[in-house]
Amino acid sequence: MRTPKPFDLALTVESHGFYDLPPWHWDRGARRLGRPLRLSAGRVVYAEVTEGPKGLVFRALAEGGVGAPDSREAREAMAVCLDFSHDLSPFFARVEKLEALRAEGEGRDLPDLRWALARGAGRLLRSPTVFEDAVKTLCTTNCTWAVTRGIVSRLCERLGEPAPEGSVTFPAPEAMASRDERFYREEIRAGYRARYLVELSRSAADGRLDLERLRRGPSGAPGAEEAAAAIRELAGFGPYATEHLLRLVGHHGHLALDSWNRAKLARLRGKRRLPSDRTLRRWYAPYGEWAGLAMWLEVTADWHGDGPTLP
Repeated sequence: MRTPKPFDLALTVESHGFYDLPPWHWDRGARRLGRPLRLSAGRVVYAEVTEGPKGLVFRALAEGGVGAPDSREAREAMAVCLDFSHDLSPFFARVEKLEALRAEGEGRDLPDLRWALARGAGRLLRSPTVFEDAVKTLCTTNCTWAVTRGIVSRLCERLGEPAPEGSVTFPAPEAMASRDERFYREEIRAGYRARYLVELSRSAADGRLDLERLRRGPSGAPGAEEAAAAIRELAGFGPYATEHLLRLVGHHGHLALDSWNRAKLARLRGKRRLPSDRTLRRWYAPYGEWAGLAMWLEVTADWHGDGPTLP
């Protein structure tokens, strides 16, 4: 696969925790990422990418083999998941300029992002669909990561389709829409999110909601504020969930603050008390439309060192 330069598979996959949620399969030792994909014609394949000596090696598996059109569609879907199309050059230029100021003793509150410049960090692992990212975002609200993983695992087990390599797909909106709130409370154990999962999946399944248009692309997608307004209208999406999903569709102007990153930033910067949200916004304001990405790269820098501290 032709990749952007520079590109680091592990850096992108482990950019946030979704790699740890089904139906992703990440073998860090082998540097191999895979998952089942439901193609436009309804066929399910298992796609994976592996780091080779000359770049990423792609392959797709399915019963009876995979023809060229299906292989091409699966390869394009994986490129979307790995955020290949996102032009990060304006972000790197902003970081380079601010790093120069920091080196001169100015910008006291600026984070040290030299590591991100050196390694080309900033691409975020995404799902093949915005619907999947939206569901998973809902499952991260007001709970531990273990609870999130349990909810998503049960969704795939109960509503996903069997796929090659013994895997199951993430459920389609139609599959999720066919179940009621009681199912999500009792079988999926989604708690208060049950109602929101029903509303989201039914709106997506019957065509009232077109989440896929929100994903930032070369043209046609709404701007950051229009996308934010659309996401805020979704049931269950408060400030954190809205800004988290905004990040995954390619808009980084918001910080997506939650209890974890507030506490992590206080520790990283040697603060005895949690900084106010106003203070946090001031720290990253020089990055403009990239403020949220700058914050995220500071708070996760220790995930990507010689001794990773992945949550």
